[in-house]
Amino acid sequence: MADLSVYEIISILEGLIESPYMFYVIVDRDGYITAMNQTYLDILEMKKADVVGQHIVDITPDSGLPEVLRTGRIDKADIWSVKGRDTIVSRFPIIKNGEIIGAIANSLFLDMSGAEVLMEKLQETKKEFSAMLDGLIESPYMAYVIVDKEGFITVMNQTFLDILEMTKEEVIGKYVLEVLPHSLLPEVLKTGRIDKADIWPIREQDTIVTRMPIIKNGEIIGAIGQSLFLDMSAAKILTQKIQDMEKELHLYKNEVSQIYSAKWKFENLIGTSREFLTAKSIARQLSQSLSTILITGESGTGKELFAQAIHNESSRRSSPFVRINCAALPDNLLESELFGYEEGAFTGAKKGGKPGKFELAKGGTIFLDEIGDMPLPMQTKLLVVLQEKIIERVGGTNPIPIDVRVIAATNRDLEQMVSKQEFREDLYYRLNVVRLNTPPLRNRLEDLPLLAADLINRLSSCLKTSARQITPAALKLLSEYSWPGNVRELENLLERAINLANMSDASCIKEEHFPSLLAPSREKKYSKLEILDNGQTTLPDLIEKIEKQMIIQVLQETGGNRVQTAKTLGIHSSALYRKLSKYGLE
Repeated sequence: MADLSVYEIISILEGLIESPYMFYVIVDRDGYITAMNQTYLDILEMKKADVVGQHIVDITPDSGLPEVLRTGRIDKADIWSVKGRDTIVSRFPIIKNGEIIGAIANSLFLDMSGAEVLMEKLQETKKEFSAMLDGLIESPYMAYVIVDKEGFITVMNQTFLDILEMTKEEVIGKYVLEVLPHSLLPEVLKTGRIDKADIWPIREQDTIVTRMPIIKNGEIIGAIGQSLFLDMSAAKILTQKIQDMEKELHLYKNEVSQIYSAKWKFENLIGTSREFLTAKSIARQLSQSLSTILITGESGTGKELFAQAIHNESSRRSSPFVRINCAALPDNLLESELFGYEEGAFTGAKKGGKPGKFELAKGGTIFLDEIGDMPLPMQTKLLVVLQEKIIERVGGTNPIPIDVRVIAATNRDLEQMVSKQEFREDLYYRLNVVRLNTPPLRNRLEDLPLLAADLINRLSSCLKTSARQITPAALKLLSEYSWPGNVRELENLLERAINLANMSDASCIKEEHFPSLLAPSREKKYSKLEILDNGQTTLPDLIEKIEKQMIIQVLQETGGNRVQTAKTLGIHSSALYRKLSKYGLE
């Protein structure tokens, strides 16, 4: 060991290895902790003041450092599990003037994605790095070699020299391939890649090797190859674990990218009316902002389509777009869906826990649909998340920072709900940073021909039918309807009409394919209700009466089929069940 003081070693470690992928602890000759880096403190969920000055066994009862102090041995690098994460750990004494003055244990997490961060910090000064390697990690179980940017060897430790049966004078200054003909360090210098841990033979001894570039000011100034000699039964298990984890991570990333993506763009939003073009223009401007957005509008006006288009036009377009319907889940499941849960958080919790929608939306956008139906307790928790930018999984204690843009949507009058104390006022103002209103279809009926043509084309392609045209008379029938369900209702009616046309082998959609519009108009019934109640009740009460009458009417038309009723009304089934309960219609 080099003749370094404990405090010199601490200085080197704190300056060079304060990495989230490596932790260490140093004790004095009596086993009392003198230093511990933040990574280890975070694992233990403790502060520096709680550990420094404490005996090591009081903090980590299974520590092997007291034995190192007693015997002066160097522990062979092996696999050690820390809170379910595999690490490579090594322990060795700190010696000065032939006397043991302390000991150190350091572990490297096998998630090598952090190697770039580690190497940048290690190479802030090459001189100190070489000194640390020569003086502190001169272990018989670790071999390393460093080359400059041209591939010439600048450092090789004694362990590696002994394996090669060579002296330092015989290797320093030589091109690496002259000493190690099969070395991949020249490739690392050329590509800047980081080779993850894998099995590599050195003189018939299998090792776990890592290779990585040395970077300074954005330029590759060298490369390092490092090998750990392990018991091969453990090494093979370790390597297999790494490979399995990489495969699982790859599949997981693919699944996330496929499921949590936004397909709608502004060019897919059809309409030329003034109201629609105004909303579209505002949405384009909002896509360049990072502020939280509240999208309001009646059910079926395309609030989610606008949200997807905003995401796809934003700087977050390459990250996930994650949607959650706040009205579709029972109250007790909504929290775990949003924030995730830890293993054992509740009966039936998945082993290993599960990330929530906020975690899945990392770097992207989360769309909170039907935010007005979120229960009050969850509103409080959501407010904290929006303010602090952190979440905690159900059953967890560790805060998880989040980087997501929030877009919320509702078809309810949140101001009215705030006045009735049904929605938190502070959450409303937090969500209503910028606002976008989607116009109802009845206010842009000039867009109806364009919308109908686009929907018929897409639906016919999906249903594999030949009906791609609509007669002027049928189009006139559509234009005379008030569309309480907006574009979603239009899509549902067109899908039904296409199926009816297909059954009669018609290539054109006609009036007769819209039987519900040819029957006594629901619009007239609602108009009659408005006349009867006009001036006799408040607007919220009138809206509830109209809503109740619409539900009753559609239930009668569908023969009590609740799934079809919800689809016709343009709402989620769970929302329909709540409304049935609200109006006593179960």
